[in-house]
Amino acid sequence: MNDRPPFEAVHNCICSHADMAILAFYKGYFDTVYIILHPFYRKDENDNISQLVTWKEFMALAEFENINQLDIALRTSIFGLNKRCENKEYADRLVRASELNDIWIPSEGNFQDTLEKEMLKSLQELGHHYVFVADEWGYERKLVFIQDMIDGKDNTILTWGAQRNWYTNHNEILYTTHWDSHFTMLCSDRNTVESIVVKHGFEGFYCDANTEIYWSTMQTDNHDN
Repeated sequence: MNDRPPFEAVHNCICSHADMAILAFYKGYFDTVYIILHPFYRKDENDNISQLVTWKEFMALAEFENINQLDIALRTSIFGLNKRCENKEYADRLVRASELNDIWIPSEGNFQDTLEKEMLKSLQELGHHYVFVADEWGYERKLVFIQDMIDGKDNTILTWGAQRNWYTNHNEILYTTHWDSHFTMLCSDRNTVESIVVKHGFEGFYCDANTEIYWSTMQTDNHDN
């Protein structure tokens, strides 16, 4: 027989599926998930990032009422929403505010450079010196020395795609990101997540029982950050 059984990675090493609640996806593995919003930023004359701009700050500049509207604007700008959910007026407002204020739009689909060192340091501070670097589907992982990543000495390349999952040796902590989203998810137990968020000041919000990957398009969500 040539048929192969379907492959499905354990949920504690991959991103939540987009068609179900995030906490339900991680049930039995992680009880807490924090959505880290990828910051906007400015660059200097040498093309180096010189200033981070929070979603809250950008909302005021672009006159968005809440982060739901801003997330829809970002997703619409990359053609990441269907016709029912997209909002081209929001996307136009996003682009205008970005251009008028010389602000760059955050990245989607991968860990953002502006956050990576803080994410890695958060693991070190909790006693983790190595991290598994893995592809989005969970096919492949490679163990990497965290300090090498911080120092820019790591050149890990995966066969099966982009590095969209980092997790600790025994799956205590997972950082993961969805391919069409402008945020990273921090998954662990409540105390661990809270300690990281407080110390590193990541902008975002905690998932509740109804939060899904496309949280901004759900009528029941009301994120007023």
